[in-house]
Amino acid sequence: MKNISKEFKVGLLVVVAGALLYLGFNFLKGRDFFSSDNTFYTFYDDIDGLTISNQIIVNGYAVGRVDGIELLPNQGNKLMVTLKIKKDIGVTEGSIPTLADGGLLGGKQINLILGKGKVLESGDTLQSDVELGLAAMVAEKAGPLAQNIDSTALVLKNMLVKYEAMSGSVAEILDNTKMTTASINGILEDNRQQLRNITANLAALTSSLKDTEAQFKPIIAKLNTFAESLNELEIGEISKKSNELLAELNKTTKAINNADGSLGKLIHSDSLYQQLNYTVSDLDRLLIDLREHPQRYVHLSVFGRKENKNNKKDEDKDKEGK
Repeated sequence: MKNISKEFKVGLLVVVAGALLYLGFNFLKGRDFFSSDNTFYTFYDDIDGLTISNQIIVNGYAVGRVDGIELLPNQGNKLMVTLKIKKDIGVTEGSIPTLADGGLLGGKQINLILGKGKVLESGDTLQSDVELGLAAMVAEKAGPLAQNIDSTALVLKNMLVKYEAMSGSVAEILDNTKMTTASINGILEDNRQQLRNITANLAALTSSLKDTEAQFKPIIAKLNTFAESLNELEIGEISKKSNELLAELNKTTKAINNADGSLGKLIHSDSLYQQLNYTVSDLDRLLIDLREHPQRYVHLSVFGRKENKNNKKDEDKDKEGK
């Protein structure tokens, strides 16, 4: 040991320090030299600032890191990302490594959404996805908002143009309103005493209405008493008498409708009607003959009855006719 030169010692120290520096740097980057990881591959069109050693997250828990990023010119400049994931994390079929924002301060991470298929082996390829970042979300929402702002500004501009065209009319309306207000104030001032009198009359009317109400209360009380007395009448007796009267009326109606009775025969018999008709006809002929030949029925003479030759001739004709 005594023969070891100082140059060798210095070189050995440099090598050890370099190894420690390398191991420490990789340890800080997330590499664990004392445990083995499974390696998976995925492809992105744009990694949006993803770098090596960025974390792989499952439900908020770090399960691995990005181990490498390689540009593939032969495949349309796609980016192949190498993922190192702990062996105790069973990456299954259908698992999707989603590129997402690491937080509000920036940075990227991969959110691993585990599937429900069988467990994959190290070296398999996973189908990738990209989550819409905060900036992209703001830009997506800001586009329609900006359009709405432009539309609102255009509407306000049109309104201002119309207002400028209407400013003269508005000023005239305001002047007319001022004049109308002044006129109303003048009318109120001229009729102030009359308004006071009207108010006093309304107050007196209200007082008189109160007095009238006090006078009506006893009358209303008496009406209530009268209504109660009416309610206490023997409604049952009145109803009984009404029923008896209706029964008698019904009996009379039945007797009239019955053809066997005298009144029924008088109503329902056709012969009585015919006899009355014949009687009226005979009476009518008698009255006509009496009007035309009154001398046949009435004979008046101062010196006694003297037959008229004309009458005798009429009688002879009647006999011949018979």
